[in-house]
Amino acid sequence: MSDASYSSTTKLRRAPASVYLLAENLDAALAAGEDLADVYYAWSGSPPREAEQIAGIRSGQRKATEKMRTLEFALLSRTLKARDWASDLGAREHSFSHVARLYVAVTADLAEAAADYGNASANDFETGKDPTAYLRSRGLIAEDAAALDDMTPIAVDDTFRVAGRVTLGALLNLVSTFLDALEIEFDLFVEDGGNHEADLKEPAIAPPA
Repeated sequence: MSDASYSSTTKLRRAPASVYLLAENLDAALAAGEDLADVYYAWSGSPPREAEQIAGIRSGQRKATEKMRTLEFALLSRTLKARDWASDLGAREHSFSHVARLYVAVTADLAEAAADYGNASANDFETGKDPTAYLRSRGLIAEDAAALDDMTPIAVDDTFRVAGRVTLGALLNLVSTFLDALEIEFDLFVEDGGNHEADLKEPAIAPPA
């Protein structure tokens, strides 16, 4: 039986509210990660010689780095919220125990890093919000680089280390795989006109801490 035939003849299960919350966080994490992957900055002029040019480059580098930080934080927070719901789903649904355990295991390093990531005073003390230190910790410039080169573009790719721990490509693949698994089993994204009030009114028990 083809995939198309299977999808057209198989009725998807109604998703409980807890599954909607899991899917919502996975979807938001995927969107934040894709936006993060699009961050790019490069100086378009000749090698800078004037103070004004150098200041312009520094400003562009800082803005790109701050955008990365913002999107990375959104990705991290959504990933970890989904992690809580994934643990709960894995315990309740045997068919999802494998992918839920995999998700929890891969994101364990991110959970450990979250406390340090949220400690603004410690981060500021260690790096002084220095773009070079941040980009180095994310794997975008060499470990032994003394400073960010003025003419080198800032570009996020799959090797970007989220919170300095897990590569962006691996994390987004995991999130996408988990979301696909939910979509195969549950009716998550309903067309307009569908009546799913009962599902949305179902109380979602908060996942265990």
